[in-house]
Formats: sequence, structure tokens, C-alpha cells
Amino acid sequence: MIDLPRQTRAVSEPGLLGIDWFAVTPPCALSVPIESQAMCYFFQNYVCEASQPSKGYFDYLPSIFSSNNAVGSSLIDAVISLGMVGLSNTKHASEIMIPAKERYSLALQATNSALRNEENAKADQVLITVMLLGLYETNTCTSPRSMQSWTQHISGAVQLLRLRGKEQLQTRTGHQLFRQLRGQVVINCMQRRARIPDDIAEWTLAAMAFENPGEIIESSLSFIVIKFCNLRASMDSIRDYRDSARVVSAAFDIDAELADWATRCPVQYVYNTVIIQSRSESVFSDYYHTYDNIWTAWTWNSYRSIRILLNELLLEQLAHLSQYPFDYPEPYDEYSSLPYEAQILCCKSLLVQLTQDICASVPFYLGYHNQQDGLGSVQVPPAAAGGNLLLWPLYTAACTNFVSDMMRSWVIGRLEKIADVMGIRQATALAHLLRIRKDPPGRNVIDLDLTQEVPDDW
Repeated sequence: MIDLPRQTRAVSEPGLLGIDWFAVTPPCALSVPIESQAMCYFFQNYVCEASQPSKGYFDYLPSIFSSNNAVGSSLIDAVISLGMVGLSNTKHASEIMIPAKERYSLALQATNSALRNEENAKADQVLITVMLLGLYETNTCTSPRSMQSWTQHISGAVQLLRLRGKEQLQTRTGHQLFRQLRGQVVINCMQRRARIPDDIAEWTLAAMAFENPGEIIESSLSFIVIKFCNLRASMDSIRDYRDSARVVSAAFDIDAELADWATRCPVQYVYNTVIIQSRSESVFSDYYHTYDNIWTAWTWNSYRSIRILLNELLLEQLAHLSQYPFDYPEPYDEYSSLPYEAQILCCKSLLVQLTQDICASVPFYLGYHNQQDGLGSVQVPPAAAGGNLLLWPLYTAACTNFVSDMMRSWVIGRLEKIADVMGIRQATALAHLLRIRKDPPGRNVIDLDLTQEVPDDW
């Protein structure tokens, strides 16, 4: 049991600033205020040092939280609420959710107040807070209503991007915020089969002027992803056969771009394949991948996820066209000139490889390493940031029609581990959806009505 103060704001907020939270072991003593425990949990799980595999995720917060900066109450409340959620979920201490919800409400109220002033609304801290509020919904997700709330926060963050304009890309923090939010927008649009806002493509192009080679390769992938999302959004569903010839031609073109992207990654994007000597429940096959950091792993899994969805679309449309042969005006890639049966076989083979590669990234995310006597155990509790980035690629892989029941069961087990060890409740929801073979809300619609009533259960 963790001791809770009678008043959640009893500790002076300045006392939470100017501390090296990386050097602090998550405290459990009854005398340690819950706010300090929450701050420590958040920083060690989401604000990782540059030397750690999780670098690149909220790593701009230490400079903001230094004693020389004025930190707004909304940002402090958002960070503390997320830390409390993590403590509550991982320690199975439901009583901590009460102050966590209070802090979330305070952060939301303060953010809404800041949004009434245009200049205040442009501040980095406001956008960061909105993103953290969205993360809160992910980590506390127990119903479709939570997913709708996450969509609302992402939509609000996009509006803030528009208000901030291209000038935001000229600062390091502004550029990092854009990259991070772009990934969330893509996931959200993929779920809802919606178009990517035109602003995202425009800002991605503008941001490349300030990017290093590693960031440029990530942005180039974003352009391909945007093409796919917009292609799929032009269809009523994956079984929309009104213009199958055009869809297949465009899909082959996008797939060729993705294949080319994978061959042009700089050296820091190269991952290692580790062969294990004995089977382990922590590894699906007989190998796993290691990456420079979780951001690089997430970029690769984004590539794999998009290519999975693209080839699922190709399979459906090719199966339809095989009944009504269509002569391509020109081959769009090495497969488009093949007979339909051969094209379908190529797509299925690629899907199997992509799903296995996503599974091969899981041990890295969950903190496993290879020791001399085989696959070892977790060195330290894995950072929750990795779990958040792993959720949708893992779910996408398990949703593929061509995965085995064994792989699907293994993915369900990994999602449950993410929920239990990292405290991310959306992982439990996704595992449940995989069991009942049901899509999350919004996955099969082009747009989501944010005013409609949403059920409290799946």
C-alpha cells in the first residue's frame, strides 16, 4: 500500500522542480509524497536519458523542468497524473487513481483556460500538455469512450499545430513535438481510415530543412504513409471495388516506394538479428531484433504496419480483379506484371515476414538481452514509453488474416505483459479485442463523430 496525502496538492510544486529524476530510484517509503513518486515514475519511464534505448521520447522535458524555467501548472499536473496512473496500474493500487483523476482534471481545466488566449495557446508547454492528456487516455483506457477521448486530444493538438504555424519547426523542441505528434496523427487516421490532414505533409516538407539524415529518412517514410492513408480514405472500405484497377495500380506504386525506402536507411537505422539457442516465451520465433533506440524501432514497425495494411488491401482487390482480368497499362513494380495468383502469393509471403519482424522487435521493447547462457531476463523494468510505441504495430500484426493462432495468442500474451508491467491499460483492451476478433471503435469508418454517444464497454 502506498501512503496518500489527504490533499493531493499539499506538496509545494516548486519542490518538484530542479531535481535529477533520473538519479532517483522510484521511492516506496510511506513518508515520500505521492507527487514525488509520480514525478519519478514518469521521468524514468517516459523521459529517458540520451544513453538509454528509449531516448527520443519526451526527452525535451528535462530542460523545461529545470529550475531556471517557469513551468505551468497544467504541465505539472499532467505529468503527475500520468505518473500516478503508472504507479496505480503497476502496483495494483487503485486508490492512487483518485488523485490521478483530480490532477488530470486540473490539467484539463488549466489547458482550456490557456487556449482562450492565442499567444498562450502557442506555447510549447500547452501542446506538450495536450499530448500528455492524450497519453493519459491511452494508459487508463478501459472502454471505447477512452479511445474517443484520445482522438479528441489528438484533434486538439492538430489545431494547436495550425495555430503555431511553421515557425514552430525552427526550434529543436518545436521540431521534436511535431515529429512526435505526427506519429500520433498517423495512427489515429489509420484507425479511422481517414485522410491525413494536408498540413502534416506541408509541415513535414518544411521540417526537412532542419533535419539530420536520420530524421530525413523518417520524414520520407511519412510522405509514403500519407499516400497510403489518403488512398484508403478514398475508399468506402477495403472491399470497395468501384475502381479496383486504379486502387491496385496505386497500391503497387506505394509498395514499391516502401520497398525502396527500406534499402535507403542510414547506418543508425540498421538493426541486428540475434539468434537464440533455446526457445523462450519472450521470443516468438528463434530470433529477435535489437535497435539503436525505441524511436528507430518504432520507425521500422511503422513501415511494417503500413506495408501490412497495404498488402491486405492489395490481396482483397487482387482477388476481385482475378475474376475480371485487367490489363495494366504498364508494370508498376516487379509483381504487377505477374499472373494474379502469383501476385497474391507474393503479398501473402510478404505479410508473413512483416508480422514476424514486428514480433521480433518485442523483446527489445520489453527490455530483454542476450546473455552467454541464452536469452536472459529483464535487466531493469522496461520503460513504459516503449510499450506505448509498440501497441499498434503489435495489434496490426495480430489482426492480419494470415497469422497463425499461435502468433495471435503470443501477441495477446505480450499485450497483457505490457498492461501488467508497464501499466498501459489500452494493451488490455487490445488483447480483449483480439480474443473476440473485433476491431477497435473507428477502425472501419472514414470519420468519427466526436459528438456521438459512445458505449462504455466493448
